Amino acid sequence: MIALLALLLAADAAPSEQPAPKPAPASAVTVAQLPSVPGASQYGAPASLPPVTAQLFHLGGLLEVQPMFSFSVGDPFWRTVGLGVRVEHHFDERWSIAAHTLGSIALLAAPVELCGQTICSAPQSDRLKSTPGNLQLLAGAELGWAPVYGKLSLFGERTLHFDAYIAAGPELVRELIAPDAASPEVGRWAAGGRISLGERLFFTDRFMIRVAASELVYPSRVRGLTEVERKLSFEGGVAWLFGGR
Repeated sequence: MIALLALLLAADAAPSEQPAPKPAPASAVTVAQLPSVPGASQYGAPASLPPVTAQLFHLGGLLEVQPMFSFSVGDPFWRTVGLGVRVEHHFDERWSIAAHTLGSIALLAAPVELCGQTICSAPQSDRLKSTPGNLQLLAGAELGWAPVYGKLSLFGERTLHFDAYIAAGPELVRELIAPDAASPEVGRWAAGGRISLGERLFFTDRFMIRVAASELVYPSRVRGLTEVERKLSFEGGVAWLFGGR
């Protein structure tokens, strides 16, 4: 009995055996232990990547020649359709000076109707000869500024390069107008101004398409009174660059 009790006390006093830790799998490696990818260091972190801002098509020092077409919209009496040419010298990539001339014809504006006692009908041109807007010739100069140059991806197949510009300057117009409904039409010159907002769409380093919206403001003489007239026009055409290398 005493011997059995001694054996139990000896078993309680003996230290318990701890299980051995399992070894880490051979495939477990830290990120720092991963091998570097050849050539990856040249790109750097995403925040350090340079933006794509290079301008591929340059204008500085070049002469731009554009055959142009224009038509006015929203005219109360006469719609102006013109053909002409613009010549523009680019001092640098942003600033330029241009001169243009347009010969135009006037068409009766669709919204105009004359109403009698019973019916309304479209007017004849001789009944509107004393109304403003019948322009024959336009000539002017503009100072241009192109603050925006951009690129547009077309379905991932082609990149279209463009720049947006604003231009303003004086304008000389020749208007055909009669002093009153009973008098014949006479031509008169008037000095006004033009402001334009447009874009150049580059296809090669020497060829582009140009589109713009222009507001023409000039004084007209309507039945002995001076009135300020406005014409909103859209213009466009192809253009070529000359000079340089």
